[in-house]
Amino acid sequence: MIKVRGHIRKEMSIDSDTRVSDLMAGLGLNENEYVVIVNGSPALGDHLVKKDDDVVILEVFSGG
Repeated sequence: MIKVRGHIRKEMSIDSDTRVSDLMAGLGLNENEYVVIVNGSPALGDHLVKKDDDVVILEVFSGG
């Protein structure tokens, strides 16, 4: 299950293994604006996400 949290809230699943960078591109999300957590650990763009992985995509907020 993939969960996107931030200004955009979305839940979806994938049918096959895919890289984080391809997943982000497919969702139309900029990798520099989100942190991707796969099974509880941060993941970079080249990480391979398997269809049964738990993925949370968190939007990065800043301010003061």
